[in-house]
Amino acid sequence: MTSLKRKILLAAQALAVLAVGVSSAAATSDEVRNKLARKDCVRGKFANYYLEGKGGDPSADYRGRVFKLSQNFPDQLPPAEKLPWQAIDFKDGAPVDPRAYLQALLEYGLEGNVPVDFYVEDNTVRKWYGMPWMDWNTEVASDWPGTDGREFVHGFTHEFDSSGNTLSTLQRDFVDTWSGAYYNDRAAFGIGQVYCNPDDPKPGALNPDPTALNTFPDGAFIIKLLFSTVTEEQLPSVKNALEWKAHVFANDDPRWRNAGPLSRFKREISTIRMIQIDVSVRDERSTTGWLLGTFGYDGNAPGDTPWKRMVPLGLQWGNSPRATFAETCKGPNGPCDQSKLTEQWINPQALKDLNTAPLNFNHLGYGGRLAGPVDNAKASCMGCHQTAGFPVVPILPEFSANGSVLGLDAERQPQTEQSLRMMYQGNVASGVVFSDTQLYSSDSSLQLSMSLQNFVSMRCSAGSPPDAPSLCKQLARWQGLQRKSIDAVLTFGKPGPDGGPLPSNPD
Repeated sequence: MTSLKRKILLAAQALAVLAVGVSSAAATSDEVRNKLARKDCVRGKFANYYLEGKGGDPSADYRGRVFKLSQNFPDQLPPAEKLPWQAIDFKDGAPVDPRAYLQALLEYGLEGNVPVDFYVEDNTVRKWYGMPWMDWNTEVASDWPGTDGREFVHGFTHEFDSSGNTLSTLQRDFVDTWSGAYYNDRAAFGIGQVYCNPDDPKPGALNPDPTALNTFPDGAFIIKLLFSTVTEEQLPSVKNALEWKAHVFANDDPRWRNAGPLSRFKREISTIRMIQIDVSVRDERSTTGWLLGTFGYDGNAPGDTPWKRMVPLGLQWGNSPRATFAETCKGPNGPCDQSKLTEQWINPQALKDLNTAPLNFNHLGYGGRLAGPVDNAKASCMGCHQTAGFPVVPILPEFSANGSVLGLDAERQPQTEQSLRMMYQGNVASGVVFSDTQLYSSDSSLQLSMSLQNFVSMRCSAGSPPDAPSLCKQLARWQGLQRKSIDAVLTFGKPGPDGGPLPSNPD
């Protein structure tokens, strides 16, 4: 080998090593995750549904199937499959064919689950899992504690209510949305590490590597089914939708339920209809490390099954964080220009169909960003999910204390106070906390974030006794320091009696 050839070969090898080094620095390898993973985990301890064994069980005459949480999480990260969407190239952090990418995600999530009605433990193609602690769940502060928890037929949690005229001009009253989320084995490994000890979760163990970002591994995937109590008379597009039975609220009006007493949250077996499917995937090629997509049901679409009549609405890989509301929308109710929202793909025909009378989905989301058909039009898919972490923070600026102080009104003036609003439409990298009031990222998983909050609500108490879970003790210290930090705003720079600084408050 000539000297020149040898130099060229050595240079190429050096570049290859450098490339590998850059890649490994960007993400924790499967080998490292497995080496650092805890292998002494306890499994099978989480409740399956709301008030299981405490009055929430099926009646004696119930003959249907009863939901059982798939919770035997793997202690080792399973080898990566050849995932179908990985065959689609990326350019500038986005898939070159977003529609095909989105369809590949859906087909992967449905494979083996449709024949078993998403009782995922029966899937013969691959393993799927659920999230612990969703049996006791509280979505919003006005709800009575725990009452949004999993029902016993399909394991769906109550997600939100849609007031009259939200979905259609024919909808007169409230309807409820119930949903279930399912995690592939790559995602379940991280959940299992967080809940290795079911009585002492470690939110920072989503990635067992403490020197890296708290991320799910590449290839982690979640599919979420959203069903509604809406009828065809209220929303004509749900004709011939998939109908399942579920143990849901007997009364759909949250104002009536939340007035109490607890008996107003009575549940009964009733019919619910599939209206939306969400998919999300950890893909390191993405701008943010994640891609989120959504499908809406259209009874007028072609297809011989309800699953085939799920129409792709869009895919999002970033929030287009520089595009303010005034730059994309001409008024509070639009119309909104998609051209400046370069980090998403929207299906123009689906958008038109979902907004044709009598439909009234009032979408897309904030400033024209992607939001699902029954999602909050003040939000966006990635805008909400990037807030996921512990402790929980508001998923919308209107829900935050700052929003109250600033008097935000997204219905009338969504273009105001962009400095705060656009924080909720930034591009938070995978595994990074949204706010410095959070200790840990939940890496875009709002269910993991809520799961930890549900645990705290039942297992932590004031004073943090010596036998309290370590998370409770950490949270108590966090609470004290947050109060101290806020108090310091009023005293910082204020001179004491002798002109010196005022003493700091004790911890």
